[in-house]
Parts: sequence; structure tokens; C-alpha cells
Amino acid sequence: MINFFKKLFLYISSLILWLIWWTIAIVIITLVVIVSVFLPKKSYNILAKILCQIFTYCVFIFPKHKGIKPKELQYPVIYVANHVSFFDLFISNSVLSGNPRGLELKEHFSKPVYGWFITRFGQIPIDIGNRSSIRESFTDAANILKDKVRNIFIMPEGSRTKNGKIGVFKSGAFYLSRKSGVPIVPVVYKGLYNINNRNSIIITPGTFDVIIMNPVYPDKFSTDDEMGKYVRDLMSKKLEETIAVR
Repeated sequence: MINFFKKLFLYISSLILWLIWWTIAIVIITLVVIVSVFLPKKSYNILAKILCQIFTYCVFIFPKHKGIKPKELQYPVIYVANHVSFFDLFISNSVLSGNPRGLELKEHFSKPVYGWFITRFGQIPIDIGNRSSIRESFTDAANILKDKVRNIFIMPEGSRTKNGKIGVFKSGAFYLSRKSGVPIVPVVYKGLYNINNRNSIIITPGTFDVIIMNPVYPDKFSTDDEMGKYVRDLMSKKLEETIAVR
């Protein structure tokens, strides 16, 4: 009976948090997209960062930075993170340095509210069913890195984890690293799965660790897959280690 009421409370509180989140998102994104038309593009980065922090903190999700400090990283880099929750994109821009943007499925750009946000603030559309689109998207990302416009953020699993573990990596991030010569910086979101995941609408407010690891340089690998396997093994080991300590 206690478990039933606890679960009921979690569902009700989560529905309230989702209502708060979507209300804030719809109102603020609509206003900011309109206002941003009249603002210089150099202000977009700080606007996006503030918005992402609001969208993370308003549901009482609080990331804690661990590992390498942003000032210790070279610029630019390609952040590679495990894909855990609905909030990953907002968390990444809240915590990671260099105003990171990433590759986003093309169909997401037509969505109301969310699509407006990612269109206005620089996500890169990619159509995974179209090879020419894929090449164009990675060329755009490589040019952003070459021109030192911002860091790039990629979740190579492609979809959110079903069990909290790190899934199979696609090779795109590592192709981009080897093509551009820019290092990969692995990022592990530890404890976020227990806060929100794809298996339930439940949001359990709390803190989780954002572990920024040492850069991995592409010149040490002969293939994209070899680099991807190395980075995935590093991240999986770090996730398992930090879980085991608690």
C-alpha cells in the first residue's frame, strides 16, 4: 500500500512538473524567438544558455560538474555524451563550455516550440535517410569547428538508453573528429537515468553528475569505428565505476 501511494505521488508530482515545464517552454520560447529577430546574433549564445538553464532548473534537475574544468579544455572540441533523458540537450548547453550545438534529426525542426528553439539557436539538421544530407550536415559541423564558431555536441547512441547503460555508438562523431582533427571530449551523465528516462513520464527532482573526461585525439586511431569503440569503453567504464562507488 505504501508503494502504491508513493508511486501515485510520483506520477501526480511529475504531471505537475511537466505542466510547469511546457507552460514555461511555450511562453518563453515564443517570446524569445520573436524578440531574437531584433537582437544581434552574438547575443544568441547567452540567450540559449539562459533558456537551457531555466528549462533544466524549473523541474528541479541540478547538474553537478565533475572532472576536467572547462578552462582546461582546448577550443574547439567535440563533446560526446551518453543519451539518457528528454532534458539532455538543455543540460548540455547549461553545463558545457563553448556554446555547444549538435546534429538534430530533421523532423524535429518542424515541431512546435521545440523546433522553433533549435532552429533559432543553431542546431544542425540531419536526415539520416539521405546520404547527401548526412554529408552536408557533417560538412557544416566541420566548418563550424574549423572557423572556431562553437563546440559541437553529439550523442552517438542516437536515441535514449532503455536501461541506463551506454548503447552502441554510431560512427558520425568520430568521422567528424578525424575529418576535422578536433578531439573528442567524452561526457558521462551519471545518475540522470534515475531522474528521468524514456521508460516513464516520472521526473524525480535531484542532482546528478556531469563527468567531463580527458580529450581523445583522432590521430591515434586508424578508423572511425576504432575510435568510437575506444571512447565508448572509456565512458562505460566511468559510468560503471561511479555507480559502484555509491
